[in-house]
Parts: sequence; structure tokens; C-alpha cells
Amino acid sequence: MSYKVLARTWRPGRFEDVVGQAHVVTTLKNSIRRGRIAHAYLFAGPRGVGKTSISRILAKAVNCVEGVKEEPCNACQTCKAIGGGGFVDVIEIDAASNRGIDEIRELRETVRYLPMQGRYKVYIIDEAHMLTEPAFNALLKTLEEPPGHNIFILATTESQKIPYTIVSRCQRFDFKRISESQIVEQLRRILLSEQIEYDEAVLNYVVREADGSMRDAESILDQVIAYSGKRISEKDVIDVIGVIQREVALGIVRAVIEKDPKGGLELIARSLEEGNDVYQIYKGLLSFLRDMLMIKVWKGKPPFVFMDDAEYEKVTGLLKQVEYYEIQNMVHRMLESENLVRGIFPKIALEVLFINLYNLSQLRDVERMIGAASQKEEYVEKAAKTERSDPAPSFSVKDRDMEKPAYGRERPERAAPRMDAPPSLVSSRVPPPDSSSYVPPPQAPYRDTFPDDEVPEEQAPPAVLPSSSDDFVTYLKEKSKMLFGILASLDMRVEEDKMVVSLEKDSAFVRNDAVTGELRKHASAFFGREMTVRFVDGSATRTDTLDDYVREAELLFKV
Repeated sequence: MSYKVLARTWRPGRFEDVVGQAHVVTTLKNSIRRGRIAHAYLFAGPRGVGKTSISRILAKAVNCVEGVKEEPCNACQTCKAIGGGGFVDVIEIDAASNRGIDEIRELRETVRYLPMQGRYKVYIIDEAHMLTEPAFNALLKTLEEPPGHNIFILATTESQKIPYTIVSRCQRFDFKRISESQIVEQLRRILLSEQIEYDEAVLNYVVREADGSMRDAESILDQVIAYSGKRISEKDVIDVIGVIQREVALGIVRAVIEKDPKGGLELIARSLEEGNDVYQIYKGLLSFLRDMLMIKVWKGKPPFVFMDDAEYEKVTGLLKQVEYYEIQNMVHRMLESENLVRGIFPKIALEVLFINLYNLSQLRDVERMIGAASQKEEYVEKAAKTERSDPAPSFSVKDRDMEKPAYGRERPERAAPRMDAPPSLVSSRVPPPDSSSYVPPPQAPYRDTFPDDEVPEEQAPPAVLPSSSDDFVTYLKEKSKMLFGILASLDMRVEEDKMVVSLEKDSAFVRNDAVTGELRKHASAFFGREMTVRFVDGSATRTDTLDDYVREAELLFKV
């Protein structure tokens, strides 16, 4: 007897054997039990999810010798004949090769005749979207008002190509992709029945390659069994499928995160020398990064990420070194590079893609450096302004430390920018590093006596209050999200009854009466006096700030 492949051997013969399509099975069983069998069905969904199998089960249920029932017996001659594709009243038509109007006209001629053996004549039209427009038009009237002994089942993977006039004459069922966990359970049943030993990682590779198709998963497993025999190892399934090991993808990502470009390029070169295809490496790396991103966002292993415990432990250790938005940027860059990897220079494209991923990880250090320079500059400026604004004390140092400010309000600590929200591909603001190790500049020595010609006068509050502008930005966070989002990134100061805002040429600030009026209104309410708004060119300030950053970068890198 000839060998029957696993996809045919394990094809469901009863509704209860169907995996992953509970909504379709329940509806059809209830229709049969209540005698509400429709004359036309449209089964739409991905490949290998059970459309043709359920069509045959429905044909068995309505033609079983024991009567119309929810589950066919699979023991009578009719059920066996339908299961084997040899029942005369169940006509399966491949629309890809019988797509013309002549074939449909021939079908219309046979519809008028009564069934020869069963109760119903069941027409299963597979890949129905391949029919031509004249063929669909010829089928319209037959689908709308067929003789009572006919049932039409149209199966398709591209339902958008079916004319609406056809869809409206059918009961439509949308089949779903089968979940990874359901496919794994079915594969385990098959391996147990076939008495085959296997590594747990084998199922991971088969499930990912099947992409929600049970038929594809069973076909891949059948191929692997033919290669390896009674014992399937991880290496066997990798050799058969042609995918890269998850360890290779993990090593490439680790090289990016831990700043080891040489090791990553060597790993890619070694994988290519072993015969792996460039696109397979790309797909494996993209799949691995996607799993990392889901774990980072989920803060644990999501139910839709299939990963064994050993691999999960390695991934969680690696994720401690990176923020989730960085992984998101990597995935985004990879998706943009797919056409290059599939182009005429795939190897070069893959190597350049790896270097691009490595460069993305370097931006984090540059951003932290700029944040450290900005924090240091702000600290020095604040210390200098505090020294200038403090009047010469005529009391002890202890009493001075206990004194509260004579005017204004205390300046609240500026909260560090949040890192839990994904910025753009290249983030422009990151939290500054820990400043506990920063040593402030030396202060001028305290003088408790003065020469006769240096008697200090009572100091009045300065006209310019830089700290008040920062308080005002914090105030806007509650009053106007729009103004807060704009002013948080701009330089601003207060001069008596005037608010001065520095703008660059490419600033996103919208200078119109409505926005300016709202800004003036909130400023007057905050400062307790009528305020005006003036805009100035901030190019000079910007140049000085960039020069400071450059000098700070030279000090940090010891250039």
C-alpha cells in the first residue's frame, strides 16, 4: 500500500477533529441540528486552515446513511467514499484550472438532476477567486435560486477578488490562522502516535515556518521525519527548513547591544559559509527582534510568543541592557531594508544593515553625553546665579542656611524625561546620567568683614528671573498641553513684564495671534501682572550651546 502523507492522514474527518475554527464548526453544527442548511457557503481564509476539510465534513453530515446529523459516522459507505474523494454526488472543482464560462455552463446543466446516491449534491469550488468574470456572471442565478437538493461551497484564499454579487448570495465564514499553541499540540499528538522522539526546540522552528497553517506544519514535519528517522534533533530541522539557529540571531543582537561589531560580522559570515540564505538570516533576525520587543513591552513572556525557558532566560538577561524603543528602532530599520536584502547585492545589504543597527545603539551614548553636558551647564549656571543674587549676610552661616527665599517661589525639581514612551527613530532627549559623582565648582570664600570702601548695599531682586520661566513651563503642563509641548524645547526668560522667547529659523512654534494671545493670557495669570510676549532670534545662543557641547564631548572622550 502506498504511503499517505501526514497532512492527509491527519486531515479531520469529524467536526470535533477540526483545530482552531470553533466559530465555524459551532455554527455549522447548529444549522444541521436545526435543519437550517443554507444552499450556498463562502469559506474564506488563509491556506491550510481547514476550508476544504470542513467542506467534506459538511458533505458527509448531510449525506450520511444514518441520516442528517451533527457529526458524520465515518463508518458507512457514503462517509468513506466522500472522505476518499470518490462519491459521485460530491463534486470538487478546481477553479484555477476550470475557470471559464464553458465549465460553469456545464455545471449549470448538471444542477437540475437529482442526486444519484445521497440526499444532496454538494459542489465544492476550490480557489473560487480564479473564476473569470463571465463565469461568475453565469453562476449568479444558480447560486441565488438553486434546486433544493444542491449545496454550493466556494473556498478561497483571496475573498476580496470575489464579486459582491456572489458574496451576497452566500453565507460567509472567515477562517482564522491557527494559533502556535494549537499547532504545537497537534504536532505533539502526531509525533506521539508515530512514536518519534524529538527535541522541544524542533516544534519552535516548525511552527514559525508554518505561519498559522496546519497543513504546512504537518508537511514540514513529514519532511523532517523523512530526513531524521525516529529521532529528530534541532540541527535536523534547521538543515531541512533552511532557517538559521535562534542562537545565531541571539548572537547577532548581542553583538549590537554589547558593541561588538567585529563579532557580529564574523557571525554573519560564518552563517553564510554554512550555506544559509541571506534572506533566511534576515527573517530569523527580524523574528527574534520582534519576540524581544513583545517581551520587553509585555514585561514577561506573552502567550503569543512561543519560546522555551532556556531561550527566554537568555533574552531577559539581554533586555536589561536596552530600552524597548531601541528595539523598536531596530525592527523599523530592518523592515525598511527588506527590499535591499532581496535585491541584487543581498550579502552587502545584510552587512550594511547590521552596521546600521550597531550605529543605532551608539546614538544612546551620544545622547547621554549631551545630557551630561547639559546637566553640568545648568548646575554651574544655577550656582553662579545663586551666588550673585544672595545679599551679603550679617548673621551666622547657620542662620543663613535656615533662611527661606525673600521673594519668588521655590523652583521645583525638573522631572527627568520619561523613557517608557517610544520616541522617534533618533531620540533627541534622554534622561541625564547620575550626577552624584559631579563635583561643583569652588565657591568664592565667605567674607564677614569689608573695607570701608566696599560696604555692600542692600540688594534688590533682579529684574530677570530665569527660574520663574522654568516654573511657568511646569505650570503650562497642567493648563495647556500644546504650549507646554512647544515651550519645553525652547529657550525663554522673563524681563520685568515681558516674556522673551528665543526661536530658531526651523522652529515648530506657530507665531499667530491665537497662540500668542493664549501664551500671554497664561503668563499674566501665573506671574500676577499683565505680561507681553516678544520673540527673538536664538541662533547666537544656539551656537554658544553647541560649542559648549563640543568642548564637553572632547573632555569626556579625552580628545
